Amino acid sequence: MPVMLNKSLTQYDTIGVVGIGQTGLSVVRYLLAQGVEPVVFDTREQPSNLEALTELHDGLEVHLGALDPALLLQMDVLVVSPGVDLRLPELQLAADAEIPLIGDIDIFARLATKPVIGITGSNGKSTVTRLTAALLETAGKRVAVAGNIGVPVLDVVANDADYDIYVLELSSFQLELMENLSLAAATVLNVSDDHMDRYYTRRDYVDAKQRIYQNARCAVWNREQPATEPMSMAPRQHFTFGLDASETERPHLFGIGVDGGDATLEFKGQALAKASELQLAGMHNLMNVQAALGLVYAVGVEPQQVLATIKSFKGLPHRCETILEQGGVTWINDSKATNIGAAEAAIFGVRRLVSGKLILLAGGDAKGADFKAFRSALDQVDVLITFGRDADRVSQNFAQERPHVRVKDLPEAVSVAAQRAIPGSMVLLSPACASLDMFRNYEDRGEQFRKAVEAYYD
Repeated sequence: MPVMLNKSLTQYDTIGVVGIGQTGLSVVRYLLAQGVEPVVFDTREQPSNLEALTELHDGLEVHLGALDPALLLQMDVLVVSPGVDLRLPELQLAADAEIPLIGDIDIFARLATKPVIGITGSNGKSTVTRLTAALLETAGKRVAVAGNIGVPVLDVVANDADYDIYVLELSSFQLELMENLSLAAATVLNVSDDHMDRYYTRRDYVDAKQRIYQNARCAVWNREQPATEPMSMAPRQHFTFGLDASETERPHLFGIGVDGGDATLEFKGQALAKASELQLAGMHNLMNVQAALGLVYAVGVEPQQVLATIKSFKGLPHRCETILEQGGVTWINDSKATNIGAAEAAIFGVRRLVSGKLILLAGGDAKGADFKAFRSALDQVDVLITFGRDADRVSQNFAQERPHVRVKDLPEAVSVAAQRAIPGSMVLLSPACASLDMFRNYEDRGEQFRKAVEAYYD
């Protein structure tokens, strides 16, 4: 479905913008700055950003609710936001009529004059994006961070002269419409079932992720998962990372060794840092650090230059974040684990740190995921507490002989967890589900968890 534009976007007579989330607003803002008034569409009757759109320009033509095919067919080009499902029949009809459907990433590609690093994957994207930026800044680069991480790319490219390099977090939805962005380095960190409500098959999801490599000069991929390996790039353009030892020759330059019983980051067979020296906990985060090191190495930054930064980097809020240690019990907020793969990585990553019980809080909107794939992770859990729309789908795959409690909300979950915990235990909020059935977003879920924990001990 992606179509490469044969002329500048502003040379089209009638431009439609579909979706007025953060990305859609940034597209409208960009077009208005170019003297173009787009026609705006949103499938929601009352989109939350309608007031913000009016503040940009109160005279725009706006159509809300079900998309009108006749109106779409009047457009010369449609800029589609990543939150809009491209499988909608109305969009399919427009594509069949050879109306270009593009995303904001390809508009960005025409404007950016500096190198770009692209990061995708089911889990860990935001952590790797922030860490990659921090490593580049340590090396003296002026870095712009944007994309799926919450800052629209068109908002940062307006200040292109201020930066030396861009680091973009890219979702599969953004990649579906990405056609002509050249990347200095790109990575698919991992692939696990996610957004199955937006894809017909897992293969479709993997294919969307793989699009990140199509115009990349260097690929950094996870040798533990073949699905992350680029399908059509020469091996000389590859670097890999993994759970085994590194090698002295490319592509397997990054890995994990053992030093005195402590897992150790390696580069070209040489130790860089012990896991115990890092603020980021868990084997999944050792993989994330390797990926970031590989990306910056691809653009000329040696790992030895940035050792202090990988040791001091504390990660992101709501991502395996320690919020309290009380009475020998550690409370961890991993609300950003909105899919099975992310929760699985957290569980396996922290299990070896827990001498008491590992108590998991999980549930929410499963987005069509198959929780049979979660069984091996749930086998590491001593007590399961579930909540939300798909709580039963999670618990059905938990061993019946182990304690399981379904609760109505997070305060009740915290109370039950505290009563079941013993010294040395960890209570881990890692929902494996999206949050929108009960919360505004995963940040709200994490904050509500924090407040519930603090209230319990107050």
